[in-house]
Amino acid sequence: MNKRFLILFFTLFSLCCFSQNEINKSETLYLYVPNNAFIGGVLGYKAYFTIASKDKRFSHDNYYFYINYGSLDYKSLYNLGEEISVNSIEQINPGKLFKDLDYCELHSALSLYKRIYIVTDIPKSKLKSESESSKKYMKWLVDYSGSIKNVVHTNMTGKNLIDD
Repeated sequence: MNKRFLILFFTLFSLCCFSQNEINKSETLYLYVPNNAFIGGVLGYKAYFTIASKDKRFSHDNYYFYINYGSLDYKSLYNLGEEISVNSIEQINPGKLFKDLDYCELHSALSLYKRIYIVTDIPKSKLKSESESSKKYMKWLVDYSGSIKNVVHTNMTGKNLIDD
């Protein structure tokens, strides 16, 4: 009886471990967000993406990532990032990859990554030539800071934070 119990226990334990790791296959995640999906914060910025909610009581879920200044001095979002070539990384669109996960599953999956980078295209105002637009992106090492339901962010100035 004890052998059967141990075999069943280890089988279930293994299944749980492997199913949790289905999305989190690596320790690093590169998430693409549009360059207007950044908001200012205290001593840093927040990047976010939005996914339609599976819970019928809510229209959407927002997931936030914190970009720290690294000091008490103001730093522009552009200066905190690093320019990269789009071919140098494997970026994902969170709306496509995570659309089948519910709120709690996605929160858990994002919490398990050791390193998350937010990736976005560089606005045309920051490019030296028009031909660079398809090759250059920015990335920031971020901390996943949680999620909120049904929040709509508006930009009253119409200004892109990366342009500062």
